[in-house]
Amino acid sequence: MPVVVVPSSLRRYTEQQARVSVSGGTVSDILDNLTGGAPEMRSHLFASDKLRHFVVISKNGQDIRLLQGLDTPVAANDEIRILASIAGG
Repeated sequence: MPVVVVPSSLRRYTEQQARVSVSGGTVSDILDNLTGGAPEMRSHLFASDKLRHFVVISKNGQDIRLLQGLDTPVAANDEIRILASIAGG
């Protein structure tokens, strides 16, 4: 099953787990399944149905924007990493 690496800023939605196994055939499926029980987490990642501009998702170290975006296929041994920028001052 694919593994999602969750940044520390979002771990409150994964019971403080840094790595979570999530089923799905595409990055979109993975993120839907990951955030299905945590709408607050989804709002941190998405604005409507699009990833927020400061959220970067990678598959095995490669930015999905350089692949097929949210439609990027995911295999059982893949690692999906969420990189969410935090701004403030």
